Amino acid sequence: MDLLLLFPPLTEATLFPYLSLPYLAGHVRRSGHSAHQVDLSIELVHRLLDGPALARQARALHAAQDLPTWYRAAVADAALRHLGEVRGFVLTKSPAPRLGPVRAVRLARQAAQLMLRNSALARVWDDFDSLDRAVLRLSEAPVGSLDLATRKLRGLLGEALDEAAPRAVGISVAFFSQVAPALLLARWIRELRPGTPVCLGGQQIMLRHDELAAMASVRTAVDALCVTAGEEPLERWLAHLAGKAPRDDVPGMRWLGPHGVTAPGRPPALRFKDVGAPDYGGLKVHSYLNDTVVLSMVSCVGCFWGRCVFCSYGNRSLARGAYQQASPRQLADTVRRIVESTGIDFVTVVDENTNLRLLARAMRLVRDSGLRVRFNTRNRLEPVLLDPAFCEELAALGCEGMAVGYEGVTQRLLDRLDKGVRAADFQTVLDNLAAAGIRVNLSVMGGLLDETEEEAEESLRFLERNREKFAVDAFELMVVEPGTRLLAEPRSFGVALDGSAAFADNRELNYLGGRVGTRHTVAGGPGRPEMLQRLKHGMRRISAAGAGPAEAAARPPARPTALRPHPWIRCAPPGLAPNGPDGGSFLLADPVREQVYALPTDHVTRGAAPDGLLAATSARGRSLLGKLAAADAGVPCEEPLPALRPSR
Repeated sequence: MDLLLLFPPLTEATLFPYLSLPYLAGHVRRSGHSAHQVDLSIELVHRLLDGPALARQARALHAAQDLPTWYRAAVADAALRHLGEVRGFVLTKSPAPRLGPVRAVRLARQAAQLMLRNSALARVWDDFDSLDRAVLRLSEAPVGSLDLATRKLRGLLGEALDEAAPRAVGISVAFFSQVAPALLLARWIRELRPGTPVCLGGQQIMLRHDELAAMASVRTAVDALCVTAGEEPLERWLAHLAGKAPRDDVPGMRWLGPHGVTAPGRPPALRFKDVGAPDYGGLKVHSYLNDTVVLSMVSCVGCFWGRCVFCSYGNRSLARGAYQQASPRQLADTVRRIVESTGIDFVTVVDENTNLRLLARAMRLVRDSGLRVRFNTRNRLEPVLLDPAFCEELAALGCEGMAVGYEGVTQRLLDRLDKGVRAADFQTVLDNLAAAGIRVNLSVMGGLLDETEEEAEESLRFLERNREKFAVDAFELMVVEPGTRLLAEPRSFGVALDGSAAFADNRELNYLGGRVGTRHTVAGGPGRPEMLQRLKHGMRRISAAGAGPAEAAARPPARPTALRPHPWIRCAPPGLAPNGPDGGSFLLADPVREQVYALPTDHVTRGAAPDGLLAATSARGRSLLGKLAAADAGVPCEEPLPALRPSR
């Protein structure tokens, strides 16, 4: 192969293939070069669904002396007992008759995360220096001394190199959690295939190439850092390696070598309108952690608004000519090619902020061609959604969901953040989307500049009032990322940067720390501990307020006399259960939904039979069983029981 493209672990981009590889592979292939693409993040998840490793974890189930150890063993035991069904559904989307698709995916996710516990790949970093030293140490360590996940990643890399025999390797680093694994991969490539050129690209390289170029682990293993969109740079790099173009003709690259680091090359001339559809050939598109098979695409490069002060991706669009948008016909052709090449008719438009009118025009063309496609979008609560007819048309065209950022309902703060939306519109927009049957998934951001406690409370109450109109994707505190207006002009927003090399992240809230940036304080605003406490309090209240729209639509009967737990539910040994004011309790763990429930023995009893039937002995007990049924912990049933005692 001319080029091996790798997407490193670890990320939460496991619902469908991340788009960087398919777009790069498509362009390189259309330019006449051969390319092989491997998503090592999802491939590693597949390898971690490992029977012997899960069995080792499950052995602690009956000997555990504390609840966390017992719970981890319960996850391993449940995954092990259902492993064939889990692997069958995840890898090939074979039917999962006992678990069902959603549960199979959830249990696979919990099992993989268990296998990653304490892995070097899952470490959250405090600064670049500690990351650099650790990568150097790990890359030189004997393979046998590495943890399970890191060993499996090295094995996957070796397989990819053997299969592709590449002349060059490109590694796409979209998320900060991928930086250390990407550098490990680069150093292992140097060991396994000496002389093979390696290039790093992607969002994190664009944002952090200066810091990375100064690191020993990078300078000794990487030949180039791509600091722009990668299609044209990779194409011209391959031409240069083949002796068909001078190095100066390669745009967007910083070259690393014994004599130092060059400045970035010329900007790419390729425009988005000239980039073809993503090419998913070679990726295991049916093997992602999603109960529905879905692929993705973009309608633009950048963000048509681009002014939100905290957005590193959108703020790059402020330069003249930086924002590029496809035509409706180009988008419609991209959708058609995805469906024709893969047979998958569900796409997610993963723009930072989708132009909904543009997308609607494209989807009309798709529908007029006789193709019916379902799709999701990412966008703000735009004024165009105030029109109920437009929302209904989106739904009729196939729109099923929208991912939306929520920064509260305080217009003062939205204006300071330059968000470009009106809080007064939010209620109407949510009502219109709910009426049209379009699901809304919110990413809730807290720690917004000098937000007062009263303003935070008002924004939280809005969410509580509308709890059945949305689901929650994530909660996070605002981070000052590289490339943002916040970092470029902090004083304009009352922000003071702390000047140290230490990272700021969301390690208490987000997967592997989430976004990573510079530590800051806000004049007149709360400190980080207070902001974090506020956000966690809001998370608990939103959770207590009820289910989102999908769960609310399918609630089972509320007060059964008995409940038969699902086979994957585990009961903890008596010594681990708490004693409450009503007497003793026993614990049930649900590894699928990551929940542990304490049930008072005065109101619920558990049978000695293997199925452990739960029976209510009071009105309160029936209520508790109803809540367990609503949480999908078991199947309600009516058993002949003695007269129920009144609840205390």
